Amino acid sequence: MIMKGLLVLTTLIASSTTALQHNFILSQDARTLVAPIGTPYGFLKDGCFGFDVFDFKLEVGHKHKRKWKSKTSMAATQLEVIQNVDAGFLLKRFPSESAFAKYEEEYLTNSSHCIFEAFQHQDEDPIFEDDDTSYSNVGDITTASGEGIFLPIRWANSTWMSSTASIMYKFEAKEAGLYFLMYQVCPKSFKAKHAEIRTTFEIDFHYRNKDAMGMDSYLTAGEMPLPVVFFYFFMSYLICTIIWILNIQGIQRGREGCFASSGARPVVYPIHKLMSVLLVFKTTTVLLESVRYHYIRFTGHAELWSVLYYAMSAVKSVFLFTVVLLIGSGWSFVKPFLTDREKCVIFAVLVMQVLDNIALVVLATQAEGESVYDDWSAVLHMLDILCCCAVLVPIVWQVNALEKNLEDDDDLQEGDEAIAADTVVDDQERADKEKTLAKLKLFRSFYLIVVAYIYFTRIAVYLFATLLDYRHTWFRYFITELATLAFYVVMGLQFRPMTENPYLVLNKKDEDGDEVVFEREMELGSSSSKGK
Repeated sequence: MIMKGLLVLTTLIASSTTALQHNFILSQDARTLVAPIGTPYGFLKDGCFGFDVFDFKLEVGHKHKRKWKSKTSMAATQLEVIQNVDAGFLLKRFPSESAFAKYEEEYLTNSSHCIFEAFQHQDEDPIFEDDDTSYSNVGDITTASGEGIFLPIRWANSTWMSSTASIMYKFEAKEAGLYFLMYQVCPKSFKAKHAEIRTTFEIDFHYRNKDAMGMDSYLTAGEMPLPVVFFYFFMSYLICTIIWILNIQGIQRGREGCFASSGARPVVYPIHKLMSVLLVFKTTTVLLESVRYHYIRFTGHAELWSVLYYAMSAVKSVFLFTVVLLIGSGWSFVKPFLTDREKCVIFAVLVMQVLDNIALVVLATQAEGESVYDDWSAVLHMLDILCCCAVLVPIVWQVNALEKNLEDDDDLQEGDEAIAADTVVDDQERADKEKTLAKLKLFRSFYLIVVAYIYFTRIAVYLFATLLDYRHTWFRYFITELATLAFYVVMGLQFRPMTENPYLVLNKKDEDGDEVVFEREMELGSSSSKGK
């Protein structure tokens, strides 16, 4: 099932993924405000913004048509409603994403507000002649200092098909900033305000910047450094991967290893080899992302590299969650088997990861603002949170098992003291207890590290990104990759090949394998029964 899901994912990527979203489609949409349309874009001096509107159409919703008795009255009333509606596109500048979110929230609390109200006083006369459904010179660009770029949609009838409304604008130095494209329907009469207005149109985007060397760049101003940033992280991961693999190979050939704490040879477990594969996938993913952004910057498209990147990113995500789950369950280190409940958790996470990556690909094929985008975005966030919560479950089980073992050791020690007050726990028992306590601290620290990583990369980074200005949006990706690199390094140091097993050996307790107990507990229990 997992392999079928990955095959479907790869097919979706190959058939529909593009590097940038240049197309936006709205069909029979009843929203009065659609914002933002596409991804916000940071324009620099001499940057160019252009888009074309195709097949624009306004009509009254069906539920309001039923209120009109005759077809004649329906057509007349519908025309009256449409004539009392203003519609248009506005490209508006905001200091940051949080400023736009506040602006959008203010509109939602006051739906009578029109985003292009500042332009309505300029030219109230129609710019089209009342002839047919096709017009020459559809739409007209109007600019106002501080308010953005406005494309009003005015018409004699409610639709046109053969002509196109277009904008092409070049930014000056004082106009540089982070811009959001919005569309709104503004009713002007009482009847129009209480009618359901449905909009249909298709638009194509044309965004371009000039970099410091005067060359065309299709990346937003804040993402221009990303090819170099990801390449630096590729080099960092490559160094870590080489060190890790050489260390494992050296240990397998009889050497001490790079991080051995004593003269004895460390032990390499199968989980260490899986961690090697994970590092290779992560390193390749970062390299592909660097190449992908490089081609997007200079050509505006990177279909092939996007296919490779999303496919490798999907495999890497599945491997990452699998490795964290296996480490948390103690597989390979502790026992050569997984209990039934651990298998269920791992299988559930793998299925959710496949669905999560499918949602990610669907989002990549949609533009922000489309209704499908919002639905799949909610699915993506829900699955991501569920996966993050699920990986913590085996770690909690392991911590509870270690705590229970310590409590049983203490109870057994008190029982021995009751039998012979002058009997002292031997050095071996004390050493075993100290090891159990050390492993408990290790698991607790691993739990805290995983929680911190999840919180930082899933919540804190997104909150921080909303405060960044248009020139520094790349910093969001930088700190995310930096936190991920730190997580990989810490996880590798904690669970590197060591001379002693970092866990206590576990055995199955019952036939279902739902519970596990420590071998040490069984040994102490038998010695206690002999003493009695």
